[in-house]
Amino acid sequence: MERLVKIGIMPHTGKKLALRLTQNVITCLEARNISPWVEPKAAAVLGREDLSPPDLDLASLDVLLVLGGDGTLLRAARKAAQHDLPLLGVNVGHLGFLTELETDNLELALAAIINKEYKIEERMLISSRVIREQQVVASYHALNDAVIARGTFARIIQLQTFVDEQPVVNYQADGLIVATPTGSTAYSLSAGGPIVEPQVECLIITPICPHTLAARSVVVSHDSVVKVLIEATHKDIMLTIDGQIGFPLQSRDVIEVVKADIKAKFVKLHGRNFFTILNNRLKTITTRKEYEDQ
Repeated sequence: MERLVKIGIMPHTGKKLALRLTQNVITCLEARNISPWVEPKAAAVLGREDLSPPDLDLASLDVLLVLGGDGTLLRAARKAAQHDLPLLGVNVGHLGFLTELETDNLELALAAIINKEYKIEERMLISSRVIREQQVVASYHALNDAVIARGTFARIIQLQTFVDEQPVVNYQADGLIVATPTGSTAYSLSAGGPIVEPQVECLIITPICPHTLAARSVVVSHDSVVKVLIEATHKDIMLTIDGQIGFPLQSRDVIEVVKADIKAKFVKLHGRNFFTILNNRLKTITTRKEYEDQ
């Protein structure tokens, strides 16, 4: 007898809609004799601690259903990549560049997962290390980007940037973004960086408010090693991972960014690709801006 697919659910616990959808998914799966795993915090909120047993974790799942916006999916992706676990993102946020489907398509998506009628798309992660006095003091994985930025003080920082030990640009700016293709539609895009299709593996280096008209984004090979040497007269500098994890930096710190040795995996359903999502999301942004400008 074929083993039933093991589905996990990780909702944004601060969104009532996400919790309501989680309960709907649980009901739907249990009607098919499938007992899902639910993220412990969400299981406690829903009063279904029985669906979050301590001896069962992400490593035992086949697919993780993520109900939230891009922030929820970013957190889930960093965890799931450690276990080679595919994600299916359901947009319960605003733009949802990373999510695969909207809430009204959830039931059809569940049927596709149960029947294993889907494909897996892999996306590169980056690995960032902070090197201080020749010692690694912090390391992180990111799906979107690693950002070096000044804090509240209006002082520029100097960012000597190297690719494979070769000097590229000495940016004088408010900061610097090293992004993945997935992250090209996030902070890097807001800072003037290019949009890159996720399957084109590369590293995107984008300055934040550079203090020269000649500064531009640089796109380098996924095999490259990007190093950034910080020079600043103040201490209010931060490395931020996917906009969610922060680490305080010091002058003369070196941040090294490379392609990670693990990948994020996403469930892809029929009829949706990067450009379909991009077109829909950019229309949403334009429509919202036109409305706000009225």
